[in-house]
Amino acid sequence: MIMDVWVIGGGLAGCEAALSLADLGFPVTLFEMRPAIMTPAHKTPKLAELVCSNSLGSLSPENAKGELLFELTILRSSLVNLAFKAKVGGDKALVVDRELFSTLVEDAVHSHANITVVREKVVEIPKNVPCIVAPGPLITEDLLHFLEECEGRYEAQYYDATSPSILTETIDLNYAFWGNRFGEGNDYLNVPLSKDEYYWFVEQLTNAVEAQRHDFDKVDTFFERCLPVEEIARRGKESLAFGPMRPTGLDIPERFHDVYAVIQLRKENAFGTIVNMVGFQTGISHTEQIRIFKQLPAFRNAVFVRLGQIHQNRFLPGAVNRFFQSKTNDLWFYAGQFTGTEGYLEAIAGGLWAGINLARLLRNQELIALPEETMLGGLVTYIEQVLLEVRQPMGVNWGLVPPIEGKKTERKRKRVERAKAAIEYAARELGRAA
Repeated sequence: MIMDVWVIGGGLAGCEAALSLADLGFPVTLFEMRPAIMTPAHKTPKLAELVCSNSLGSLSPENAKGELLFELTILRSSLVNLAFKAKVGGDKALVVDRELFSTLVEDAVHSHANITVVREKVVEIPKNVPCIVAPGPLITEDLLHFLEECEGRYEAQYYDATSPSILTETIDLNYAFWGNRFGEGNDYLNVPLSKDEYYWFVEQLTNAVEAQRHDFDKVDTFFERCLPVEEIARRGKESLAFGPMRPTGLDIPERFHDVYAVIQLRKENAFGTIVNMVGFQTGISHTEQIRIFKQLPAFRNAVFVRLGQIHQNRFLPGAVNRFFQSKTNDLWFYAGQFTGTEGYLEAIAGGLWAGINLARLLRNQELIALPEETMLGGLVTYIEQVLLEVRQPMGVNWGLVPPIEGKKTERKRKRVERAKAAIEYAARELGRAA
């Protein structure tokens, strides 16, 4: 008997889980509360909306994101396949047209014979219903409280931020140039700053008025891998110059002199008509953002199609085991940022793995744990064993996998080879090898 399955949440994790289960023959009901109830971060009612960057990370397996991308490709992730169809120029990264990507996911979900999409808020989940819980970090209060009571766990919270986007044609190219770091290509628009301009800019950021937040929405904890630009600036005058504004690896045209730092902007859609300020997540008030950025000559006439903002994120540490299965209800699995992962690919990976294991449970098959040598396996180990203590979400990095002996250059090569071999073996065992 094939059981109906619920999936809560129409983000990356929920959509991947729904498609994974549906492809395996299970009837799936996917619940998404938007557009009836919107969140502070989402701008559209579309499934799998990318609310922050439009980059899914590096394409190189030597990079942790690139290794996870390889693993998801081997495991035949539906959303990774769609991301490549929506790819725009991004040098060595998987950068997508965010509108096209969401549209492709919507079409895939709605056209699948085994998926029913229900646009309504879920307050509670029947205990006897197989379910993947992927509400995202902007979960509603009532569903959060219901899950806390069920799991006997209490949420952790932190701030995340998004960066501004600008209409490309409104940027003055007399004060900017196209070019990628360390190689050929013109996927990034670079706005150089002199030393004096840079220090003025840092001062403006550190003294800017922040957007007002309600008392209940005030938290001191930021996610370290997505710090607001003003927070980075407060950590030292040179922090930005050696961080997101570093000019390293850029072939700077001769017309620019005394270049101390750069603001990089990345194409946000296939046409390159919109660009996003890389690393400029911010909680500065919208009025202040416009005032500061427009004092730079390149942005004097800039039209901002989206301004940066900070939003509160929540996750439930300690709720899952290494299969992403609930510790209190065998029929429930969790996926996405609500488990304590951070990042687009990480959310997709959680949805895929939760879907695979729930399907195996319903077919009375043994649940599968990926080897720690794989990037996803290392991430799952962190979520299960470490997250409850540190209470900081985690994105993939090579520190999550067991160390390896040898010289530095050899270690890099060996750990990639080891991870690839482990995921290929796991995929063959599952019958999912791409």
